[in-house]
Amino acid sequence: MSEAVSAKSRAKSEANDLAVGARLKVVREQAGLSQRELAKRAKVTNSTVSLIEQESHAPSLASLHRILNAIPISMADFFALPASRQNVLAYDAKDMAAVTRGKVDMRVMGSERRDKRLQMFIEHYSPGTDTGKAHISHEGETAALIIDGVMELETSEGVRRIEAGGGFHILSAVPYRLKNVGKTVAVVACAVTPPMF
Repeated sequence: MSEAVSAKSRAKSEANDLAVGARLKVVREQAGLSQRELAKRAKVTNSTVSLIEQESHAPSLASLHRILNAIPISMADFFALPASRQNVLAYDAKDMAAVTRGKVDMRVMGSERRDKRLQMFIEHYSPGTDTGKAHISHEGETAALIIDGVMELETSEGVRRIEAGGGFHILSAVPYRLKNVGKTVAVVACAVTPPMF
């Protein structure tokens, strides 16, 4: 198998993890929007929406948030999954749901429970990567611990460099952006309440 075909197969498999494309097509059509109109509202290219719906592109969390806001639909409603009856949920690394993969790899716990009040992410950022051009804004609290590496936190209150062992806590819907400014893969454990999805 050629490298190009292998890379394309991997990208398609990664995009399929949470069926983002299939879900997006359904909610877009229910809202009566064409791909072109949704792209215009979300300020993304037509091809971005098309590739996501074909499960050929896994969007960044910030891009997906912007697209869903243009419909509008919340992340929680978008990722509505069957509820589990278990009260103790344990995961091996391979079992955590992938939100994004690649140079920024985000995994989430508890995606199968809609009644949770907290959501945990484990995030890996390759050197120089970030959460995207658009700032992330969450209606609630966000707290993160930098487990390994050096991250830069950018908010309206300024830019702060945070090394392993440090972290941040955002107490309201302050938009923020994270970037790996170190030379190694940065690992971040992040908790949000209420859950994003």
